[in-house]
Amino acid sequence: MEQKERALKDLQKLEKIIQIAKSLGYDQKYPEVYEHAANYQKDAIHFFEKNDYFTSFGAANYAYGFIDALLILEGKRDEHVL
Repeated sequence: MEQKERALKDLQKLEKIIQIAKSLGYDQKYPEVYEHAANYQKDAIHFFEKNDYFTSFGAANYAYGFIDALLILEGKRDEHVL
């Protein structure tokens, strides 16, 4: 899989996990952590649009990591693994 395809796949995965986090109320319960994830998501999109797929991939994975940690803390990870 080439870098562009991989970055796009990760952006799509990230969008789903961000939506899940919001639906679980993590944007309200953990606003600072959620904001970090959302900012990394914006960075990932920005770098993707600049054709910097490597950096986009990295930023998306940081964002995913924040949300994944919240899912683990809340005991919800097994229900929402993408």
